[in-house]
Amino acid sequence: MNHKILLATITSFSLVAATAQQTSRQAYAITAATKGSFVWTEVKLIDLGSGEVVRSVYDNNKPTSFQLTNARTGKPIAIKDPQGNVANVNQLPFNTFSAACAYDKVHNQLFYTPMGINELRVIKLGEKEATIAYFEGEAFGLAKDLKDEANHITRMAIAVDGQGYALSNDGRHLLKFTTGRKPVITDLGSLIDDPANGDVSIHTKPASWGGDMIADALGNLYVISSSHYVFKVDISTRQATFVKKINGIPAAFTTNGAAVVGDDKLIVSSANSVEGYYEVDMNEWNAKLLPNNGNVYNASDLANSQLAFESKRNTTVPAFIARQRIGNDKIALFPNPATRNMFRVSFNTEPGRYDVQLVDLQGRLIQQKTVNVSYEGQVAEMPLSYKTTKGIYLVKIVDNTRKTVYADQLLVAAD
Repeated sequence: MNHKILLATITSFSLVAATAQQTSRQAYAITAATKGSFVWTEVKLIDLGSGEVVRSVYDNNKPTSFQLTNARTGKPIAIKDPQGNVANVNQLPFNTFSAACAYDKVHNQLFYTPMGINELRVIKLGEKEATIAYFEGEAFGLAKDLKDEANHITRMAIAVDGQGYALSNDGRHLLKFTTGRKPVITDLGSLIDDPANGDVSIHTKPASWGGDMIADALGNLYVISSSHYVFKVDISTRQATFVKKINGIPAAFTTNGAAVVGDDKLIVSSANSVEGYYEVDMNEWNAKLLPNNGNVYNASDLANSQLAFESKRNTTVPAFIARQRIGNDKIALFPNPATRNMFRVSFNTEPGRYDVQLVDLQGRLIQQKTVNVSYEGQVAEMPLSYKTTKGIYLVKIVDNTRKTVYADQLLVAAD
């Protein structure tokens, strides 16, 4: 997040649908029209390796037709009054700028929130008509105004469960938003400092405010603060563990955007520097400046669909499980490997009764739990029996017609 909160009235803007498939080193960036500007009203798809713009997604300088709608009803939102004047400047998509976005690959949409507005918004990237939908009247944060910096939402990511998570500067509000057809917004409450953190708290401004958030394949979030501090957040417990301060980044380079570009690699951008982007090794947390063809766009946030540490959940799949696998983008299994003697299943399905089954390599049913799903984004917890040994299992989801609607491997690791 840029520490200088600037106000602007935006009177012209454009939206161009971005439907191109991202490569591993591309990310959506919230930036400005020109390099070095601090007016965070643009969205661009950036090649993080070179710093080049791949596609302009939301261009504030080129007026064009677009559609603003209510996310629930689909009804158009009127920005101008009958005389052609903007009645409420805060209804302009980026009037108060933004420092938090997350890319939902499953539905090809980019979620974001303007600073101080307390509203979730989403750019529909795959639709023929350029569209931005607003979740009007639904609290997304508690900022009183633009001066209430502690309550600004500055970090956002889509986790391995397919759901979105956003975090206030002070770490007192972890917001969850489901990404299905009927999204649900929930304030999960405050993050909790790991006792081992000592004096380095997820709540204190010098260490933890600003920056960005990324997710891994094991059910965790990582907060990369603007001052280069890294915290690992267990989604299930909301516990934040201080990991390390990134080495090799100049103090003047605030780390405001972060995007995963490899199994254990991420790239960070700065809101106040155009010297380049830094690649960070997530094992040692060392950074190196990437070469570029000149100055790059500074960015208040980055977002792509990749998860860190995918290799830790990818194991050789036994033939039985390979034959039984059934994909379903409305159901997510996490964490995988399973930890703390349990795993969870996220349902973005139609309401109804589902059986969650745990099957061993011989095809024997080990455990079963019935889940009554009443809303999209519902998460069910499946405790593992103390008799469940380490190894690979099959998790099957069976609907009320006895049809298997999802099946995939689960690795049960050590406690």
